[in-house]
Amino acid sequence: MINNYYTLRALVREWQPDLAGTTVRDVYSQNKNELTVALGGADQDWMVRGSVQRPFLYLFRRSGYHKAHRNVATLFEEVIGQGVAGVSIAERDRLVSLELDDGSRLLWQLFGARANAFHVAPDDTISAAFQRHDKLTGTEVPEPYPAPMPETFDEFEGRWKDNRNKTRQAVQSAVSLFGGDLARETLYRAGVSTEAPGDCTEAERRALFEASMALREALDDPDPVIYGAGQFPDAFSLIPLSHREDDPAEHFDTVDAAVANFVRRTLAERHFHRLYDPLAEALESAAEHERRSAERMMEELQSESRAGRYERWGHLLMAQQDQVPAGAEEVALPDLFEDGAPVTIPLDPAKSPVENAEHYYERARRTRRSRQEAEARLDETLERVDRAETLLAEIREIDTLDGIKQFRAEREEDFAPFVERDDAEVDQFPFRRFDLEGGFEVWVGKNARQNHELTFHASQPHDLWLHARGVPGAHTVLHRPNRDAEPGKRRIYTAAAIAAHYSQSKGSDVVPVMVTERKYVTSPKGADPGVVRVDREDVVMVEPGLPE
Repeated sequence: MINNYYTLRALVREWQPDLAGTTVRDVYSQNKNELTVALGGADQDWMVRGSVQRPFLYLFRRSGYHKAHRNVATLFEEVIGQGVAGVSIAERDRLVSLELDDGSRLLWQLFGARANAFHVAPDDTISAAFQRHDKLTGTEVPEPYPAPMPETFDEFEGRWKDNRNKTRQAVQSAVSLFGGDLARETLYRAGVSTEAPGDCTEAERRALFEASMALREALDDPDPVIYGAGQFPDAFSLIPLSHREDDPAEHFDTVDAAVANFVRRTLAERHFHRLYDPLAEALESAAEHERRSAERMMEELQSESRAGRYERWGHLLMAQQDQVPAGAEEVALPDLFEDGAPVTIPLDPAKSPVENAEHYYERARRTRRSRQEAEARLDETLERVDRAETLLAEIREIDTLDGIKQFRAEREEDFAPFVERDDAEVDQFPFRRFDLEGGFEVWVGKNARQNHELTFHASQPHDLWLHARGVPGAHTVLHRPNRDAEPGKRRIYTAAAIAAHYSQSKGSDVVPVMVTERKYVTSPKGADPGVVRVDREDVVMVEPGLPE
């Protein structure tokens, strides 16, 4: 709900008294895809920070002025020194403006794949753009499109969609500014538990409408709360949620303080997972690999040595050369060392009996050396298993950003032998990302937690969801710049090839890949992260691979 229209509207209302009359002191970017506007006032300085990078779009304010000395790009220099006339938000749309004294404005567009920030001239053309500056400068500013909101039950009925998978989704369609949490709260307050929207009675739909109207009234008088225990937050809400009344919660006096707190803690959580996840997975994989290696070594050492058998075959061939037919591929000879029972010995038909015997003597020597080496390696491997499992146990106890930072700094020498260099690096974007041009991007999860995050939080219902059929693999999303944008067959097949590449079928010549809109993908109740149910799908056959 951090980027919900109602939250942004509440922020604008709280900011207006403080920011009107300030002066733009600086505009810069010191974090990728985040723009900071520094404002100086008579009694207080402020920094307004906004991210235009999905999946975490945000706008929040901090007091004071702090700027790094390195890796900082100064932007929108033409507005520095301008006075601020006020702060505003478009009617029922996520377009927030910092209005300047010369009639221009700084505008944040906080929705969609093309989220951005602009300096907008008085004639509503873009003077400068934070993203895609060369392409957008001189073009018309994005126009606000007020989201339809039903004021009567008849209007609510007109927007009700029986074809949605869940009643919650039908509520979101009918009351488009609500989002998932407010839709769940609507069902809870209305006392409606019917799962399928087509099964809801008129009385239930009327109760849902009345509950949504009561919620809209409550949103006009915010009482912000952050849910979740521990360092990292679970959810932000502009008002207390009845369906979460038993969850740990922290209340705030202002929306401004709550949003700033939530954003900082969420950014810390994302940083934590960028540091933690690849390291934990690498250690888990290394521990399992070393454990399997040790088990194979022990199994080999516990079995009867092949060296004795090879040596015996050599002795039998040398002692009974005259009984070995020329060119034979095998021969059965009496066992002179046991009870005389015949022993079948494989032969190289191109070699003489003596040469075959010498071959087995050499194999016996190599086998003995290998066994001696295996005995020496076993202790070393068991030690590596113990080190990897100890590190893994330690990292699994860490649940704070400072904790994982300290672990990586203090134990780097210990975990370095078990991880690839890429696993130790920190990726700024949480998912693998491929640009297919035209605003279309492919996002790929890197693990089970990311698969769940990508599918159910980062993607939009109209995005395309892809997964190699019938085998484990990464969740893959073809992100569309807007609901009506058609990716075309070429982009769909490219996205499918990427999904196939990040699956267990990547070595196959052709792989079947499921393609569906993300809204048809659900998470079964109680299922592990990454486990989904797909209600409808198309299948395309592709060769696994990544775009050049």
